[in-house]
Amino acid sequence: MRMFRYVSWLYIRYFFLIAFALAFFFAGLDYMQNASKLSGFNIKILYLFYKGSYALGLLFPIALVLSMIVTKMSLIRSNALVSFYALGYSKREVLHPFITVSFVLTLLYIGLHFSSFVNSELYAKALMQKKQNLTITKNLFVKYNDSFIYISQLIPSKKEAKDIRIYKMGEGDLTKIIYGKSARFDGRKWLIADAKIVTKPHVRELSLEGLKTERRKDIETLAGFKPKILTSVFEGKRYYTVQDAYYALNLLLSQGLETSKVRSIFYYMVVSPFFAMFLVVIFFLSIPPHARSMNLLWTSFVLIGITLFVWGIVYLLYRISLGGVILPELGTVLAVVLLAAGALYSYMFRTDR
Repeated sequence: MRMFRYVSWLYIRYFFLIAFALAFFFAGLDYMQNASKLSGFNIKILYLFYKGSYALGLLFPIALVLSMIVTKMSLIRSNALVSFYALGYSKREVLHPFITVSFVLTLLYIGLHFSSFVNSELYAKALMQKKQNLTITKNLFVKYNDSFIYISQLIPSKKEAKDIRIYKMGEGDLTKIIYGKSARFDGRKWLIADAKIVTKPHVRELSLEGLKTERRKDIETLAGFKPKILTSVFEGKRYYTVQDAYYALNLLLSQGLETSKVRSIFYYMVVSPFFAMFLVVIFFLSIPPHARSMNLLWTSFVLIGITLFVWGIVYLLYRISLGGVILPELGTVLAVVLLAAGALYSYMFRTDR
């Protein structure tokens, strides 16, 4: 247990040092390029914070692997690793702190994608462009269940819409049109104020009643038609939280629309972070326990290069699947599954019990 606590603490300490160093180095370089476009001390601090958060989200898996490499090199240099083996600890027992910590940190990283953390880059761009509203969608025309909806201006941050028109269909024919100058989403449905409703019956004879027009102070409609999700889905944006991506996937499936883009984003947030944990297992068992049997500097350099290469491949597959060139399951998911197989093989056959 003491060994577990010692190695875990060492690994966690190196991880936070490397992760925040990489994040703020990235943010600092970006800030030096764009500082002249920012006005005000508070704006600059916020910009640094958002860019640092974006960089942390991008480099988090890399830091997880690099910190393992640094931790094991530190254990080798101090002869602590050899001492653990001499005291009777097996390779698996020494490896367990790395697996446990990397797994918990990966879950924490995935958990961050349930929050507005994923919008850090968007917030930074908004500060640079001096925009008050992050997204205002204009002239949105979409299909939702049995209706076609036109919205002149949609403001997701306020859950409001201006100049909305709903064309309801029935049996392949237009049955009703709802006009509204403004509408508000209450979390479940839309409330259209001062609505004008034009009902068009299915006329078979000239003697039948024609169009019927009525006005209502307010009307409830479009249950589940969430503004934030819709702008992301129909404008092709990739700023989703995990729950947003899940809802968007269900929405697209219910409408019979293409889901590859949303699936790619969902897999990238939920599945791809685990590649770092699998690399931790493979690399740990690839590094000899003695300094005399290898060149520590050269080994570290090679493993860092491989880490960046694998991370680049995973990210490249994500971008390719995002563009619809390949199925998301053949991109990010397949790469992570192959790494998982390699990690499992290493754990089963390259360690003593």
